[in-house]
Amino acid sequence: MSSETGPLKATAAMWRCSRIMHLLRELRPTLLSALEAIADQMIWFRENWCEEVLRQLKHTLSRCQTLAFENSNNVSDAQTTVPVQNSLRRLVSTFGLGIESSSSISSTFSSAASESLTKRKLATSQDPVFQRLKAKFSRDFDFSLPNSTRLHNVIGKLKKWIRILESKMAVLPKSFLLEERCRFLNNFSLSNTEVELPGEFLSPKPLSYCIKIARFMPRVEIVRKCGISARRLFIRGHNGKVYPYLVTNDASLTDSRREERVLQLCRAMNVYFSKRKESCKRNLVFYVPKVVAVSPQMRLVEDNPTNLCLLDIFKQYCRQHDLDPDGPVTRFYERLAP
Repeated sequence: MSSETGPLKATAAMWRCSRIMHLLRELRPTLLSALEAIADQMIWFRENWCEEVLRQLKHTLSRCQTLAFENSNNVSDAQTTVPVQNSLRRLVSTFGLGIESSSSISSTFSSAASESLTKRKLATSQDPVFQRLKAKFSRDFDFSLPNSTRLHNVIGKLKKWIRILESKMAVLPKSFLLEERCRFLNNFSLSNTEVELPGEFLSPKPLSYCIKIARFMPRVEIVRKCGISARRLFIRGHNGKVYPYLVTNDASLTDSRREERVLQLCRAMNVYFSKRKESCKRNLVFYVPKVVAVSPQMRLVEDNPTNLCLLDIFKQYCRQHDLDPDGPVTRFYERLAP
């Protein structure tokens, strides 16, 4: 800290948390070391630059479409807001390399992982295809040009780049092996230490009923589900069953924590339903997946590969009939801006 602001003063809550960590390290050193190592390995499940840019573009497109709907009476002359322009300028300056910055993760993850990510950032920046895409992206979102801030033009450019990045992602590998990136997870076994499945303690149950991690399965799938890109990690429990989890990158920390609070409410309501005769007769409960925050930007979410959301079903239908999934939305906004 600088001399003007002074040193950071630890609060009473920070002291209590520090005391709890020291007690845990003294009582269960092996378990705590294993948990820290597992959290460190999660850095290898981060999105690549293409997935990160695509997620930010879709988020910006959603904001622009909301703005267009609010200005539906005169959408042809509507202008983008300053926050949207600043978001696109920031994306132009960091285009695919901001998430690879090791300076933002060095305090959270191991130095070896940070060094590897720095090498990956350097290799990405030297890729000729990446350099051409970055130059075209900078030209398309140069707000110093005339009419470049018009909302209708920005929406068209966002859709263009979403199609470009989606076509690029379609040819990327759909899976990878743990031994190529995560040696600790690949070599982990129940004989090393007993670690429960993520989220086992979210619902009250006797300790003897908690399922422990026997090993991590060797193959990790790269999936796109509900409009996001994630890594599907398979964990075998000590009971022999395989439990899939999605490793997701959160776009907004506030939205993620709000979602977790809603899931906590649904979990509490399930307890109430279990005590009511009519709901028990019909087995009426909320499906509440287990969600565990690994870091401020990453979460482990319990997954079921057989589940499909309505958006995925609609996109699958459009692919089979050679239709554009965004066609109805596009025609709606074209009618607003003739």
